[in-house]
Amino acid sequence: MPYFLIVPAYLALLLILGIAAFVASRNPPWRPACGFIVGGMIGTLPGIIVANGIVTLVGILPAVLADRLSAGEGLTRFCGILTIIALILGPFAASLVGVLLGFAAGCLWVRLRRRAVSGTPRPAPHRGGATPE
Repeated sequence: MPYFLIVPAYLALLLILGIAAFVASRNPPWRPACGFIVGGMIGTLPGIIVANGIVTLVGILPAVLADRLSAGEGLTRFCGILTIIALILGPFAASLVGVLLGFAAGCLWVRLRRRAVSGTPRPAPHRGGATPE
């Protein structure tokens, strides 16, 4: 699996985000962004782990099923090709999706946490009809 390329890239991303959070914390106009950057950094780790776990399971599943079902040689070969593709190319896509979704989830968590701490009520959802003014 291509984690020898993914892990250094992920560590470089964490380093860049850490530097960005440090710079934001030292610059008063950017200080509110510091929490979002740190929350996003924290969210990337579960995101990348879950996404790669799913891809690994999905990648291994065709090979296991072909072996268990005693499929013909053609189907077994096809499942082997799918497994190779999923286990070689899948981690790249899964890592990207996991990092993006994890970062977004971390930022959302910070936003909700800040709202809960400040006591700001959530706005009521718009139910249609005339637009509120």
